[in-house]
Amino acid sequence: MKRREFLKTSAAGLGMATILNNPASVNATPVNNRVNLALIGCGSISGLHRQQFIQHRKEDDVRFLYAVDVQQSRAERAAKEVSKPDQPTQAVQEMKVALDDKNVDGVIIATPDHWHALATIRACQAGKDVYVEKPVARTPFEGEQMVNAAKKYHRIVQVGTQTRSAEYAMNARKYIEEGHLGRIEFCRIHNMWPVQGPDSVPTAPIPEDLLWDVWLGPAKYREFSPLYMRGLQWEWFWDLGIGILGVQGIHQIDMARWVLGLKYPKTAYSVGILNAPPGGRETPDTQSTVFEFGDMVVNLEQTLGKPYMLETDSEVRNGDMFPYWYQNATRVEIYGQKALMVIGRLGAGWQVFIRTKDRKPVTIAQEYGRYTMARHLFDYVESIRSRKTPNCPVEEGQVSTMLVHYANISYRAGGVKLEIDQETGKITNCPETAKFWRPEYRQPYDIPEIG
Repeated sequence: MKRREFLKTSAAGLGMATILNNPASVNATPVNNRVNLALIGCGSISGLHRQQFIQHRKEDDVRFLYAVDVQQSRAERAAKEVSKPDQPTQAVQEMKVALDDKNVDGVIIATPDHWHALATIRACQAGKDVYVEKPVARTPFEGEQMVNAAKKYHRIVQVGTQTRSAEYAMNARKYIEEGHLGRIEFCRIHNMWPVQGPDSVPTAPIPEDLLWDVWLGPAKYREFSPLYMRGLQWEWFWDLGIGILGVQGIHQIDMARWVLGLKYPKTAYSVGILNAPPGGRETPDTQSTVFEFGDMVVNLEQTLGKPYMLETDSEVRNGDMFPYWYQNATRVEIYGQKALMVIGRLGAGWQVFIRTKDRKPVTIAQEYGRYTMARHLFDYVESIRSRKTPNCPVEEGQVSTMLVHYANISYRAGGVKLEIDQETGKITNCPETAKFWRPEYRQPYDIPEIG
């Protein structure tokens, strides 16, 4: 897909809004239109980022100056992948090296959740634009400081909920806004995965090339286990992540909130089940949350370890077809007075149904999808150049992540019904939940409060 096509969709969806009153005041347009990036975190999701840039970079002038990872061997593998003859990529273990380099325009943060806030804040302070993977942060306080840092230092911060850059999702939003579904009073968001978390966490010697204390960062100290460093496995532990609901369900949550035009809920209530022995995973396997948005109720449903629930496959994402919705693990159902819309994340497309005829479904509107990671990454690159607001700025990503935080806080507090200020997002009852909002952080990795 050509870069001008990325720009066309981004401009149509956001009117090319600018993030600065004076775009030339802060690293406006890189010299010769080249964008120099640094990768921070070179694990599993970073591999997908690298793949997209390698496939599409021939049509764009992007260079990677650094690959940063606390494990040197991972940094070296990533650096080898993205190096170019005219610009070799350096493999380093400390992000400060990349942040101190004035030639770096932006960073792509693909660390575990517990490092998102500190890495983003440090990058903003160093004058770098940021692409940070979802979920935005491990706690509400962290997300607030990320938003504050982006504003204070006039930085672009794009969040990796990439369905925001999907043309089919933009059109679904427009279809809803035009009133074709009628008044909407109910939405159901599904996060139903075949995966199951670990029942135990075997420890092992720390690899010689790994800075384990740095990997832990703000989180409490724990013995090394190779499990923590495998793709998304940290999500099962409260000090490191916010559960599969946060790392996977956030895509559906953000998509639903965006197309429906919702912000903060009025109340949130969540219950769940954790079927794990002591010493195993900590975040719930099954969780059900109800949000009240005044005139709309949104149900967020998760159950894991169900092999018959399937993610949208690449054939659907890249072809003219739809998933079998009933067993699609990541669908959103939007119930209007006139019709039902079912929409899927990351290229699954959408369909609108009315009353059946002869016991067969009747579809009155639909659109196929396409996978959107490349489009979203290059929207970030174009935002660096033009200073336009990216498709999912950190302010939006933070609000979506707050829905996961509300669900988890309610669950961890014993199923308490949270009352929420719909303007600020603050919990107005249950002061005992403050420990989940802003926990203590391990020194010297404290999350700073950005004024």
